[in-house]
Amino acid sequence: MTAALEADGTLILDSPVDLPDCLDLLVVGGGPAGTAAAFRAKELGLSCLVLEFDGLLKRIRDYPKDKLILPSFGGGDKMQFPAGGDLVARLYFDPIDKDDMCEAWTREYRACSVPAKIGAEFTTLEREGDVWVAGAWNHRNQTRETFKARHLALALGRGVPRRFDIPGNTEGVAYRLQEASHYVGQPALVVGGGTSAAEAVIAISNAKVEAEDPCTVHWSYRGSKMPRVSKALADVFFSAYVGNGNIRYHPHSEPTAVVVGPDRSEYLSLRIVRRVDVGKPSETVHLEFPKDDCIACIGEDVPEAFLRELGIQMAVVGEAGKKMMAVSPLLETQVPHVYLIGDLLSQFYLETTDFEASAETYQRIKHKGNIKQAMRDGVFLAEVVAQRLEGREDVAVVIQDAAPSTTGPLGDDPAHTVSFDPADLPLESFILDRPGLVRMTAAGVDEEEFEIRPTGVTTIGQKGCDLSFPDDPLLSENHASIVHKEDQILLRDDGGASGTFLKLQPDRPVTLRPENILRLGRQILVLRSRAGGLVFHHYNDRGEYVQELPLKEATTVFGRAGGKSDPDVSLGDDRTLSRFHLSVTVEGGQAVAEDFNSSNGTYLKVSESMELADGDVFRVGGQILRLQVTALPAKTDSFPKPETRIITRAPEDAGDQDAESTAVSLPEPAAPAPEPAASTQATPQILFVGTEAPLSIAEDESVLEVADENDVEIDYECW
Repeated sequence: MTAALEADGTLILDSPVDLPDCLDLLVVGGGPAGTAAAFRAKELGLSCLVLEFDGLLKRIRDYPKDKLILPSFGGGDKMQFPAGGDLVARLYFDPIDKDDMCEAWTREYRACSVPAKIGAEFTTLEREGDVWVAGAWNHRNQTRETFKARHLALALGRGVPRRFDIPGNTEGVAYRLQEASHYVGQPALVVGGGTSAAEAVIAISNAKVEAEDPCTVHWSYRGSKMPRVSKALADVFFSAYVGNGNIRYHPHSEPTAVVVGPDRSEYLSLRIVRRVDVGKPSETVHLEFPKDDCIACIGEDVPEAFLRELGIQMAVVGEAGKKMMAVSPLLETQVPHVYLIGDLLSQFYLETTDFEASAETYQRIKHKGNIKQAMRDGVFLAEVVAQRLEGREDVAVVIQDAAPSTTGPLGDDPAHTVSFDPADLPLESFILDRPGLVRMTAAGVDEEEFEIRPTGVTTIGQKGCDLSFPDDPLLSENHASIVHKEDQILLRDDGGASGTFLKLQPDRPVTLRPENILRLGRQILVLRSRAGGLVFHHYNDRGEYVQELPLKEATTVFGRAGGKSDPDVSLGDDRTLSRFHLSVTVEGGQAVAEDFNSSNGTYLKVSESMELADGDVFRVGGQILRLQVTALPAKTDSFPKPETRIITRAPEDAGDQDAESTAVSLPEPAAPAPEPAASTQATPQILFVGTEAPLSIAEDESVLEVADENDVEIDYECW
């Protein structure tokens, strides 16, 4: 549903609002933070306008089709929605389809008469007396506009997508994958070396296979080696590369220009070869792709230069010179009455009461990059502005938590919620008392539980299945099934483009057949039958053919070289391999494989169906699932219970007062338990390449957070 707009982009409201010449608050950005700020400002009687360049909730809008928006994502399970009035409560949501969420929030803007203007790009900021004059370019009517406001909130999200800095008109090149089927029927190009690029390549490759499209998908990156994909993508990526056969790699390549072809259409020119001979002109080879068939997954940039033009300087801290956003306890920048809220502050920001002091004295604050945190920022900021407009000298804002069971229209209206049965509830809410599946993280931690049908077939796929994972681009619509019979449970591959993989159990040998695919760490073995007997074809972690390995009528051990005692066959120094990883015994022309309790396991690609036993683990798309036949033990009070946090922001002149106070609701005291023996287990530590000593890592801390806290520069991509 498209928002109803006037010619200049003004959102048409159910009850029109006459805004004054000078606003109390101008919000730049219509995402979760900006929306919550505007709705709370409306409740507090403030005049407020949301200025949005592209569209309300544009980042959520541009997620892949059928993506499910989860309130628990990114640490949201450890916090509540912010309490406000009736209008803010209308923004609370349960798991919801991304398109439904965009429609529902836009509808709430209209119903609650919250003013917004779409298509206006904020460009300048000037001071006029005691008010700000914000300049904007209206892309709808091609005019310059100005807006006066006493306070300005910048809710710009994580930043803006990087654009190609190449000659020609790059408009029309996509900067994220939205619908893989759009690239069916013609060659497609994906540029970038990160996880989002790998996901796009896999999704487009699978879409072409499902549509029986013989065209290829090309992956361009600047490095000499194929980019490493995440562990969660490794199996499906190799399956797409070997099984689909439609992926082409272009290392050392780069886009050079958008050119106009003889047909007057515009093409992105990709240089794939450059030869330099002394005394001769350089020779290059280029491929050209219609620019509408190109995706540039090249990341996002914080608009540092633009912020600097506004007078907002990022603070530089640490020996590495890391740049971070700096604000006061009221989220105000060094520019008076200009604030930063939302993902601009994630994952950490600096807090200070004196911008003239050394940045090394600023307090580092952790900031979760999720929708609940963004909404809390927005509600907090609106209340800060309200108190300042009242003339309070000491501003103190307390953000209360909404009740955990509270839901707004996005939770009450069946048309805008995701219907799910108990199998979809979090692990804390549901315990299997009959055979089911447990979803696990890559580290083997249980996440969710799902029931399977007591008899018959339970389907698994991206959508329209008994167990659907709509935000997993690596799953086919109907990927695999669990077939539950009276005396057995089978795992059946239903033609999923990225394959279905069963983890071998150390105590249960498996008989192999020709064309079976085994994955050991990042190495791949494909069993083939030759005139002289059975052989393995070995592929490395980049999908490149390495060698042929004949199998003798005996037991052969495969693993990693480099120790005092090597395996019979070394598959290289891949650290994801165990020293003795897998044994294969050939007898009478049949091969039997057994895992040696390896650290990362051995996975067998399921060609038709295989019987499952209690505890068996398998992978479909990006999901890792375990069959649970016996009931799980009941939970006890030894698990920590969620805390209730009340955050109080101190006034600007609060000096050394604490900027945050916490009230924790504790469980009722339990009967005293026997004193446990003193633990000798060391604190978990992590060693980064290039650092001199390992660093401590807390149980609830991520690797990225440890790196940020200790000024360790690492390459990463959040996805």
